[in-house]
Amino acid sequence: MTTTEPNRWTDRRSDAVSARKEAYEQLRRASTWRLLAATKAPAVLAILQATFPAGDRRLPRSELIARVGAHLSLLHDDEGPADGASAADGAASADGAGDEARGGRSAAEYVDGWVREGYLTRRDDPQRTETTFEPSPATIDAIQFIASLEEHRPTTTQSRLQLVIQQFDRLAQETETDRDVRLADLQRRRERIEQEIRELAEGELMLPSVEASVDRLRDILQIAAELSGDFLQYREDLRAVDLHLREQILSPEGSRGEILEQLLAGDDLLGQSTVGRTFTAFFRMLNDPAQTRATQELVDRLLERDFSRSLSRDERERLANVFSDLYEPAQEVLDVKTELYRSLARFVRSQDFRQHRVLLEALQEAQGLALAQKDEVPTRTPFPLELDLSRVQLSSVSQHRLKDPTDPGAPAEAEVHDATSLSVEVLQDLVRTNDIDLVGLTTHVNDVRGRSGQASIGDILREKPAEQGLASVIGLMFLATSHAQAREGSTEIVTWRELDGNDYAARVPSFYFLDDVPVE
Repeated sequence: MTTTEPNRWTDRRSDAVSARKEAYEQLRRASTWRLLAATKAPAVLAILQATFPAGDRRLPRSELIARVGAHLSLLHDDEGPADGASAADGAASADGAGDEARGGRSAAEYVDGWVREGYLTRRDDPQRTETTFEPSPATIDAIQFIASLEEHRPTTTQSRLQLVIQQFDRLAQETETDRDVRLADLQRRRERIEQEIRELAEGELMLPSVEASVDRLRDILQIAAELSGDFLQYREDLRAVDLHLREQILSPEGSRGEILEQLLAGDDLLGQSTVGRTFTAFFRMLNDPAQTRATQELVDRLLERDFSRSLSRDERERLANVFSDLYEPAQEVLDVKTELYRSLARFVRSQDFRQHRVLLEALQEAQGLALAQKDEVPTRTPFPLELDLSRVQLSSVSQHRLKDPTDPGAPAEAEVHDATSLSVEVLQDLVRTNDIDLVGLTTHVNDVRGRSGQASIGDILREKPAEQGLASVIGLMFLATSHAQAREGSTEIVTWRELDGNDYAARVPSFYFLDDVPVE
């Protein structure tokens, strides 16, 4: 006997499965899934894991390319996809090791490809003149997943179940609102403690087995390792919150006015976000002196236990540094949060958002006009607009002069330029358009002036070389026009080494810093 009536349970189940499939389709586009499904995933994961060992979370571009270049043979294997599936073909382009790998791509090309695919994250480190790179959260997740498969350690252990039960018990006690129930729980806990004291006083000392103790310790280390991997995600989430706030500020609708008022009043909207509150609570606990001291004492006691000898050398090192290894990445997240907050505050207080809003409205208007005309104007219709394109002079390879390594050659004559005067407005425009590190230059000025009482621009460059080349000299000139005393009619020769390795010199007006430059 059959029925045509719809089965509601089956329909709901089918809808849930379809929704889950759509969610998985979205996750399949994520970097973690694409990296694991890539044709050359074993080689890419192995190289990234070897390139960023413990302690090297961030590398400058030159060093990263050198480390990847040492393992290029793994990416240049002649293996092709075993089957012609489209997934494998897509993965080949994702890991950058498909047919192009057999053509001999360079390490720099692989690095750039991994950045585009989301395997590496590019960072502009203010402490370095060179761009730095670090594994993305997707890469960390993929490596941890593969490591869990390699270790074959079950997660359904007795120690993990005890951790779950203990946390449930603690949460239930701390959130209990009935005073009588809470008092009864405390009395039961006191009775258990008193019973343990009596048994211990009578000589009964019950210890868990070595295997159980080692399992519990390894589970704790695994949880601690997962903590360190979350710092990258913290930074990405904070940047996403910052971008969302900027979009709301530029949006013509929504709560733009309220957000502007809060930012102008000094409210830390990044810290008030969900990710901000979570990290702040974690960072506060991590930097609690009493908590840190007590935790380190516990770790030292565990290292002295007999069962800890069953741990490997790597596990013992991880246990000894379980909390100290968290400080540096946590501080980096705090620095990112602080810098994002300051940048967002400057964006609002300097009224820069008004210029961005005008530009956004102009772009939206132009886009609307283009969409309105897309069905009326054919794509091949000539457009009445002429653009002056840049040109490059082409020459034959035969016209290039080869260098004779045995011929030292005549030294090139120095090119002398006519002296020109730079106004404060011109210097300020150069500083703004070239992203000059004024904070670092201010520190150099104060350090040199603090030792000798006064310092000229040449004195500062002799002790603190120009890290940004000519940009550093321009930055010092800008600081001097506002905070130094000029010596009328006097000039000095300053020298610096440019980023291309060549030495340069220039004659500049004499300025002397007599007081510390305030850090802005």
